[in-house]
Amino acid sequence: MASSTAPVVARGLTAQAAAARLRAEGPNTVAAPARRHLVTRIARQLGDPLVALLIAAAVVTTALGDHPDTVVIALVVVVNTAIGVFQEVRADRAIAALDRMAAPTARVERDGRHLVVPAAELVRDDLVHLEPGDVVPADLRLSEAYRLQLDEAALTGESIPVTREAGAEAFAGTVVVTGRATGAVVRTGPASALGRIAALVATTRPAPT
Repeated sequence: MASSTAPVVARGLTAQAAAARLRAEGPNTVAAPARRHLVTRIARQLGDPLVALLIAAAVVTTALGDHPDTVVIALVVVVNTAIGVFQEVRADRAIAALDRMAAPTARVERDGRHLVVPAAELVRDDLVHLEPGDVVPADLRLSEAYRLQLDEAALTGESIPVTREAGAEAFAGTVVVTGRATGAVVRTGPASALGRIAALVATTRPAPT
């Protein structure tokens, strides 16, 4: 039975296989936040079922002439909407910051040669070389590691560099502090650690107050 893995020459993918996989799976990038107008953000908040229920209650209290309750409900809606919009803006800024954490380039082996390529063009099974100062460009399974220590503070908040050995994973967005390593790409773009965090930030919405 023929293997379903991509062709490999010596060490690393062939350029042809890498190009085909890039077309099939997409670039190794964190999805940029959608640009939303303020009116759109407010409409998203008002579309929440609980907020809609409060608005309906305000309409009822107005019809009954219960103006104090109407004012209270209106204040709750306004405060909730303001908080929601503020949180959305913060989330978009956080995603943009994650995007800036991504590596601009990566050292790979393709067709048996060492190349520097845009990190956005990395694909699964690409063989990546890491040196001190490098930002890990995608999630890697390390095949070789020599005194490798990574700064993972951006992902975990851990302030002390973490040692990684052969067989372990190195996650996108972490930084090589010391040592050298080689690893095969196992996850890129939205599937990488950086991409998953960005997706969580993008989908998290505050609950109505």
